[in-house]
Amino acid sequence: MKKVLITGASSGIGRSVAKMLSEKGYELFLVARREEKLIQLKDELKSSKIHIIPCDINKEESFEKIKVITGSHVDILINNAGLALGKDNVHESKIADWTQMIDTNITSSFRLVHLVLPWMMKQGMGDIINLCSIAGHYSYQGGAVYCATKHAVKAFTRALREETAGKNIRVMQVSPGMVETEFSQVRFKGDEQLANSVYSGMSPLTPDDIASMMVFMLDRPRHVVIDEIITMPQDQGSPTTIIRRST
Repeated sequence: MKKVLITGASSGIGRSVAKMLSEKGYELFLVARREEKLIQLKDELKSSKIHIIPCDINKEESFEKIKVITGSHVDILINNAGLALGKDNVHESKIADWTQMIDTNITSSFRLVHLVLPWMMKQGMGDIINLCSIAGHYSYQGGAVYCATKHAVKAFTRALREETAGKNIRVMQVSPGMVETEFSQVRFKGDEQLANSVYSGMSPLTPDDIASMMVFMLDRPRHVVIDEIITMPQDQGSPTTIIRRST
């Protein structure tokens, strides 16, 4: 039975992919800060193969907790946790927001790979899916640091793919455009009106859309590696080209 570690599992894409993989019989280790949300998800899935790990991956002790609970024996890592904070120009932005984005999107994500990869190398098999973004391909005003973190994820994933080629370890990446999750609520720090305006007049992607792409990647024969899926809603041409319709 394959063991899957999913970060950011309490909502959005992480929650969707947890549900889909649970239905396929995987043993899941679900990581998120909000314990109550993880408990709700475990109850909903009704499976004895669900283990919840409530913790903040930006805290040092969390890595030891994950290591102890999983034994570092992880067959599939889905590095889903990530966030954007604010949409201010650099000179108006907050250093504390920079730090949290860098810690979450880069440092913690990379450290989780470092945690599970040695066992995958020893076993001669494993899968790693990093959630990136079209912000890792296109930079835009008001997103300098967020875009920089996602460019870093793309570069890290690419280098890791080179290092693991031929070792039966598949390193893959999904780079979505606009997906309607809690992303915008977090970015605008709970401003519901501003968050809702992000998706106004257009049809964004859903968490299930992205989760199903991850499952597709995992379901390919072992010799097939889907290096990256770049996906946007039909109403989006780039981070700054969005077609909105009057309601």
